[in-house]
Amino acid sequence: MSRWRTMFPWFGRLQIMHKIILIFLPLIFIPLFISGYLSSYNFSQSTIQNMEQSALDESKLIVSQIDSIISNAENSANFIATDINRIIASSPEQRDSVQELKFRRQIQSKLSTDLILFPDVDSAIFIDRNNHIHTSYSRINEDEHQIFDSGMIEQVTRMGSYGRNRWFSMEQRNFLVSDPAVPVLTLGKVVIDVDSGNKLGTLFINVKETTFSSFLGTENDQGISKTYLLVDTAQRIISSSNPEYVLEPFDHLKMKRPLTLLNEPYSEMIDRDQGQEFISVYPYNRMNWSLVNMNPMTALKSMISHNVWMTVVIGMVCLLLAFLGIALLSKILVNPLLQLAKSMRRVKEGDLNVTAAIRAQDETGLLATVFNLMIDRIKQLIATVENEQLRKREYELALMHAQIKPHFLYNTLDTIYVLADMERTEEARDTTKALADFYRVILSKGYEIITLEEEVKIVNDYLTIMQVRYPHILQYDIAIPDELKGIHIPKLSLQPLAENAIYHGLKTKDSSGFIRIRAHADSEHVIIEVEDNGVGMSPQLISRITDFKEDSAKRTSIGIFSVHERLKLYFGDIYGIHIESKEGQGTTVKLILPNNYSKGEQNV
Repeated sequence: MSRWRTMFPWFGRLQIMHKIILIFLPLIFIPLFISGYLSSYNFSQSTIQNMEQSALDESKLIVSQIDSIISNAENSANFIATDINRIIASSPEQRDSVQELKFRRQIQSKLSTDLILFPDVDSAIFIDRNNHIHTSYSRINEDEHQIFDSGMIEQVTRMGSYGRNRWFSMEQRNFLVSDPAVPVLTLGKVVIDVDSGNKLGTLFINVKETTFSSFLGTENDQGISKTYLLVDTAQRIISSSNPEYVLEPFDHLKMKRPLTLLNEPYSEMIDRDQGQEFISVYPYNRMNWSLVNMNPMTALKSMISHNVWMTVVIGMVCLLLAFLGIALLSKILVNPLLQLAKSMRRVKEGDLNVTAAIRAQDETGLLATVFNLMIDRIKQLIATVENEQLRKREYELALMHAQIKPHFLYNTLDTIYVLADMERTEEARDTTKALADFYRVILSKGYEIITLEEEVKIVNDYLTIMQVRYPHILQYDIAIPDELKGIHIPKLSLQPLAENAIYHGLKTKDSSGFIRIRAHADSEHVIIEVEDNGVGMSPQLISRITDFKEDSAKRTSIGIFSVHERLKLYFGDIYGIHIESKEGQGTTVKLILPNNYSKGEQNV
C-alpha cells in the first residue's frame, strides 16, 4: 500500500492519455500475443492435418488407378488365352511350312488386335508347346530365347490349374519386351486346352513401368511439391516419375518402420539430407505394394512463417488503432467500438450471420469494414468447402457405382456367346437387343437424373437378360402408374435392387421365384417397391445392411448403400431406402422419393 502511495502522486501528474496507455497497453498487448501464438499453432496443425487428409484422398485415387491397370492386365490375359485356344483348336496339329507360317501370323495378329481393347497392356507373348515364340510386336530381337533359361516358364507352370496368374516383379530385361530400355511388370499364365486339359503353352502379358509413372508425377498444390513412389515388398522402387529412382532400393529414406510390415495407411515426419519431409504410406494389398507420398516441409514452413508475420503485422495494426482510440477518448469512437466488440463476441460464439452496422469514416469504420469482409469471406469459404465435400462424395459414389457395371456386361456377353454357340439365335438376338437398350438408356446423354419411365426400361432390359440366364428361377412383373412415369430418379436406382433380389433372394431358393416392382404416391412422396418372394432376411442382417454409416470395408451391400446415398445426395437426407423382410417369405425394398422433384435441382 505504501508503494502505491509513493507512486500515486507521480501517476496523478501524468496526462490522462498516458494513464490510459499505461493501464491498457499490457491488456492489449498480452491478448494479442497469445492470440497470435495460438493462431500460428492452430494454423500449422490445421495445415499438417489437411496435408495428411489430402495425401490419403489422392493415394486412394492413385491406388484405384493402379488396381484398374492390374485388373485390365488380368482380363486381357483371360481374353487372349481364350482366343489362342480357339486358333489352336481350329488348326491342324501337324502343319507344313505354309500352314505353320499362317498359324504364326494368326497368333501374332490376334495378340496385336486383342491388345487394342486393353490400352494399359504394352505387349503379349505366347510360347507354344513346341517352344515357338509368338509376340504382339513385330520386332523380335536375338535375345528372346533367353526366356528358356530364365525359369519364368517353370514358375508359371508351378502355379497349377488353368486360370491362375503369376505376377513377376518389375524388372528391366532384353527378352520378351517391346522396348528393352523400359522396365516392365509381367503376368504369366498357362494356356490349357479346355477340351483335353493339355497344356497348349505359356502366355506372358507386359505392362510398362511408364504406365504407372504417368500418374505418379510430381504435383504442386499451393506451393507444396508432392512426389509419389511405388514400392514393392523387396523395398524396391518399382515406379516413379524420376527414372533414376526406378528399380533402386528404398533405403535413402529414414523410415521408422519397414513398409512391408504395414497393412494400413500411416504418415510421419522424417529427416533427409534435403531437409525434413512429410511421408505418407498407403498399402496396395492386392500386389503387396506400398504407395509412398513425399512432401518437402520447406514450403509448409514458409507458409507458417508467413502466417506468423501476418499475425504480427495485424497485431501491430490493432495496437496502433488502439492508441488512436485511446487518444481520441471520444464518445463517437467508444460506441462504435462497443458495437464492434459485441459483433465479435457473437462470431466467437459461432454466429456468422453478423454485420457490424458502423458507418463511420475513420479507423473504427475501417475495422468494421474489414470485419464484415472477413465474415463474408469465411462464409464463402465454408460454402466452398461444403460444395467440394459434396462433389467429392458424389465422385466417390459414382466410382463405387462404376465398379458394379463391368461384371454385368461381361456376364451378359458370356451368355450371348453361349446362346450363339448353342445356335439359340433368337434368344441371343433378344438378349443382345436388351443389352444394347440397357446401355443406351444408361448413357442418357450424361444425365445422372432420368425419368422413372427410363429407369423402368433399364430394369426391364436387365430382368429380361437375367431371365434368359436364369429361366428356371426368375419371373417378374413391373406395374408403374402412367402418372408417375415422369418423376425423376437417379439413374440405376432400381437395377441394383433387382440384382440383389436375384442373387441374394431367389438364387438360394430351391423353387422358382418372382420379382414385382410397383409404385404409388401421396401428396409429398413417391414410393417404389421392389418385392421378391425369396429366402428373406433376418432382423440382424437387415440391421447390418441399413447401417449406412458403417465403414465401407464392412458394408454388406454396396449396391443398396450406393442407391441410398445417391437418393440422399440428390434429394436430401429425409429420402432413401427402407427394407422390410421376413425369413422364408421374401423381401420388400422401398425407395422414397420426392413427388415434386424436377431435373436440375439438387439438395446442397
